[in-house]
Amino acid sequence: MSDSSTPSFDAWVEYCFTGGYHDFHAGHGSPERCEYERWTEGLEPPTLAEFVVRLFRSPAFIADRYTDDQIADATWFLFGCASGYFHVLRSDAVPRSLQIEYTASVATLYTELFDRVCCKRGANPDGDYTNDLKVDTAVYMIWDMDCIEGAVMFPESSPHLVEPSFGVLDTVLARCCTSSCQVSALHALGHIHPYHPQRAERMIDAFIASRSVAQWVRNYAEQARRGHVL
Repeated sequence: MSDSSTPSFDAWVEYCFTGGYHDFHAGHGSPERCEYERWTEGLEPPTLAEFVVRLFRSPAFIADRYTDDQIADATWFLFGCASGYFHVLRSDAVPRSLQIEYTASVATLYTELFDRVCCKRGANPDGDYTNDLKVDTAVYMIWDMDCIEGAVMFPESSPHLVEPSFGVLDTVLARCCTSSCQVSALHALGHIHPYHPQRAERMIDAFIASRSVAQWVRNYAEQARRGHVL
């Protein structure tokens, strides 16, 4: 998109939370698919990075504006192959400073949005809904979606994103109260474990020692500590 046709941040947010995931599955040549291509292929990478940082830094309004299912679909869209945004964000077209900023901002997305809407909007923070509720499932799977964890697993391609990524996981484990957010971070560490076993184990040990968590979360943490997650 040229500067004259670059959409507003608000229009982009509305599309991500109401149309993106649906349009990804639309037939080629359909109006929905054309709209999808406009918001993925047509958005300049630096603009995309700035939009993502702005949304992730101040996401609390999303909980009031959209339903849990819309938030779930948008999570799959934003982080997954439906948009491919995270491949674009790690490309040379995005300055490294912005790459570090968007990665670090994922922590605020967890603490101010996901921790608010997961586990029936906090009504049962210790409950296991990762296979039952769409938004909890989406949050659990974030680090699998479009390989956001790849920056940690394969640091030779993005060495500047290793510490910001670990910083996100540290924040989630230290501050999030819902089990779905906690297990999302443990899920990530379980996958990262083969690449950074000592660091993953230290983080999980610190989490278990410092937090009072549900037994099922503790059991999952022990599996993640051995790298035994799917």
